[in-house]
Amino acid sequence: MSLSSLSTNKFLYKIHRWGGLFIAVFVLFYSLTGILLNHRQSFDFFIEKSSTFHTITPLDATPINTFIDHYKKQINRNDDPKIIRIRQDNAIEFLYGSHGKTTYIITPETGQMETVTKHDSEPFAYFNKLHKASGTSRLWVVLTDAVSLLLIVITLSSLAYLRYKALDFIMIGMGVLFCLLGGFLA
Repeated sequence: MSLSSLSTNKFLYKIHRWGGLFIAVFVLFYSLTGILLNHRQSFDFFIEKSSTFHTITPLDATPINTFIDHYKKQINRNDDPKIIRIRQDNAIEFLYGSHGKTTYIITPETGQMETVTKHDSEPFAYFNKLHKASGTSRLWVVLTDAVSLLLIVITLSSLAYLRYKALDFIMIGMGVLFCLLGGFLA
């Protein structure tokens, strides 16, 4: 081997080593959180719920049911919306489907109604489903979990195998700081 190819290989080795140490924190973070997100329903969507009950003055619900039924007839739907939201401008939103896939925005004072329908933008919606492993097959979830676990094992074994120098600790520290900064900014 020539002297220039040896120095190039040594340079590439250092870049690979320092870059690997820097991104090791990100690989571990994304792998662990990816596994958790694949199974977020098992963890009740990471939401803690608490309930408090109060006694309030009863009120006849007939007027509000009449109001809702009136607008359900206007939009030609018999099913109840998932969400009914009253906006600050006194408009009422009837949201149907997941995340308001179809939203009817009704302004009773002016007699206006806007229908907003969301459509998946392909192929990006498909990639999003694969990334979140939602709406995909159980096999895909198992495969993504296995790859994440493999990435964790490879990263940790690489970190255990290396003989560290001062600059290596600096790169790992910078990776930790960047990961914490990203979490803080998110």
